[in-house]
Amino acid sequence: MKFSKNNTSFYFLFLFILTLTGGVLFIYPDFISYPTIGFKGLLYKLFHWGLNCLPLFLLLYFLSINKYIFAFTFPILTAIGATIGFYSYFYKATLTPMIVDATLNNDIGTSLDVISLFQIILFIITIALSVIIVIYRFKHIVVDKKHIHIIICIGLAVVLYSANERVTNSFYQHYPTSLYYNLNEYRKLYKNRNLPRINPDPTINYISNEELTIVFIIGESLRADHMGINGYIRNTTPLLAKQKNIISLNNIYTEYTYTNPSVAHILTRADSINTERANTEHSFITLFKSCGFHTSWLANQDAAVTYYPFMMECDTLIYARPEKSVYTYSDWHDSDLFPLFDKIENLQAENKLIILHTIGSHWYYNSHYPDEFKVYSPVTKSKIISQNTSEEIINSYDNSVLYTDYFINNIIDRLKDKNAILIYLSDHGESLGEDGNWLHASDNKYLRNPASIVWYSDIYYTKNKQKIDKLYERREKRYRTDFLYHTILSAAVIPTKVIDESLNLFSEK
Repeated sequence: MKFSKNNTSFYFLFLFILTLTGGVLFIYPDFISYPTIGFKGLLYKLFHWGLNCLPLFLLLYFLSINKYIFAFTFPILTAIGATIGFYSYFYKATLTPMIVDATLNNDIGTSLDVISLFQIILFIITIALSVIIVIYRFKHIVVDKKHIHIIICIGLAVVLYSANERVTNSFYQHYPTSLYYNLNEYRKLYKNRNLPRINPDPTINYISNEELTIVFIIGESLRADHMGINGYIRNTTPLLAKQKNIISLNNIYTEYTYTNPSVAHILTRADSINTERANTEHSFITLFKSCGFHTSWLANQDAAVTYYPFMMECDTLIYARPEKSVYTYSDWHDSDLFPLFDKIENLQAENKLIILHTIGSHWYYNSHYPDEFKVYSPVTKSKIISQNTSEEIINSYDNSVLYTDYFINNIIDRLKDKNAILIYLSDHGESLGEDGNWLHASDNKYLRNPASIVWYSDIYYTKNKQKIDKLYERREKRYRTDFLYHTILSAAVIPTKVIDESLNLFSEK
């Protein structure tokens, strides 16, 4: 039976069935690990899933208006959707700009290693079914007044993608919009890394004769007042508390309360007056390279346009979990950085700068620590804030702090017999219910006070006693995160005119 202008409802039934099938196979795998509580939580999950099926419906609607366009595009989009759904279901992986980067830059053998026989079989079945659907569209469906359908489709798309920013951001994380979004994000990353930047000190001509390892850990959402070593009522840093040579800087102020601008600010000479330097200058990484340091960025977070150029300044860039994003809720632990760190630390280079970008205490907290670190309970069971009590959220957060303590302590243990210094600085803090605020990217004092610590080896202290003594004297003074740039250059004894001694915590002046 053919569909005509008198039975348009059957055409939309055809689209509904295609959307429902695609939604179950390609989109719902993203929601399997989506934590909720009870029937209300299930309804929320199903509503969120159904909402994210609307872009798929509109895309199928638009493509199926013309049967030839549908015949060409539907099998391709189905194959891509099936691939994304497969990795999401079986590997808890999602499409990210880092996945695009890895796919385009890995050799073909490495890329083929992640393809299984089972996946190939499913791929063939998916293509076969899509061809059958195309044939059905050719034989049984006639779409009259195509121009009206095109106008309706475009109008619905404009309304859908402009109605609410939060809803649009959700679309970006799920197929099919995620395909456009992540390819475009990768394009922006690639474009931004090649923009001209100024070397703040091109005159450096110095190679250190001492073997030195500088480690900088970029923390995530860790507020200073929830660390046991800073006097928090809970001992959330039991391992660091036992370490000698630890100095906590508990009075740091951050200009920004979310990751993207904060990290760029920290890595450059940017300050409250000259914020543009985060966009126009190279980071301290370039100065380290000028002095013969082997520089590495080990990432356990996705890249962002604001700081991707600095990642690319490094000699080595490795993603620990390129398939993860902050919109996935499966296990994502910083311990995945350990083997990467060991690989870099074992390099023959005499001087090393190693940057570790951690996932730390980012929401959803439970995803970022294993079960053995569930010391404080009860913990959250839903990613919907309102479905959890304040106690559960704080417990989950504090467990993530415990795991950060474990992570930093393990890195320290790897450095003890070396001439090494480690600096940890979180990008911002986290709201935990104060004045009704949760998470970050807003404005309150808890977000403005990120955790920061410095550890140094005995060998480093022997060579830099005066620096450490000065750091100890300044440990409780108030500094902006601007201090990091100048302090880390001083820690490496890099002779550069760009160090501002008023922001150098090691300054002997």
